[in-house]
Amino acid sequence: MLDLWFERRFRLGCQGEAHLVRFADDFVVTFQDSRDAHRFAQELRVRMAQFGLELAEEKTRLLPFGRFAQEWNPPGERLPTFDFLGFTHVSGRTWEGKFTLVRIPRGKSLRQFLDRVHTWLVAHRHWRRRDQQAYLAAMLQGFYQYFGLHPCRRKLWGIYYEVQRQWAGQLRRRSQRHRMFWSYLRTRDWFILPQPRLTHPEV
Repeated sequence: MLDLWFERRFRLGCQGEAHLVRFADDFVVTFQDSRDAHRFAQELRVRMAQFGLELAEEKTRLLPFGRFAQEWNPPGERLPTFDFLGFTHVSGRTWEGKFTLVRIPRGKSLRQFLDRVHTWLVAHRHWRRRDQQAYLAAMLQGFYQYFGLHPCRRKLWGIYYEVQRQWAGQLRRRSQRHRMFWSYLRTRDWFILPQPRLTHPEV
């Protein structure tokens, strides 16, 4: 419905470069020429209607983005951002003033991860501490593996400290006379969790 139609028909009539990136039913299409973008928005609805499908209007946006987008944006206004595959994509600049694509974890992705950690900790509060450590370490490693980009570093550290805080809170709930103070926990090797690390080169 989409991929072959875009590559074999629509893209051939474009005035500039055009690229489509899709994952399941989410996709982003980029155009060098704004006329191609507007034409795509119109023809896509016709194409989808042929298959009995409709666009999710609340998730569909046509916006300026990229190296030359500022030329079309009103003076003084920041370029819009968009969310895709767990990241918020931002038109940024390097120290030299060159365009760069900045990707940071979107707020919803962070909240969902922390909610999963909290739910797991509550359900497994009485596991052995070493077993809790191993499972939480695996969760964090998976998070770092996906979001391990340089612009995400601050967010990764925030997640690291919040997971520690949640774990300490559940450990203290085991007994009313706990000794799980930070001064004690930070000296225990079973409380050590993997710190954030960058796993992807800058593009």
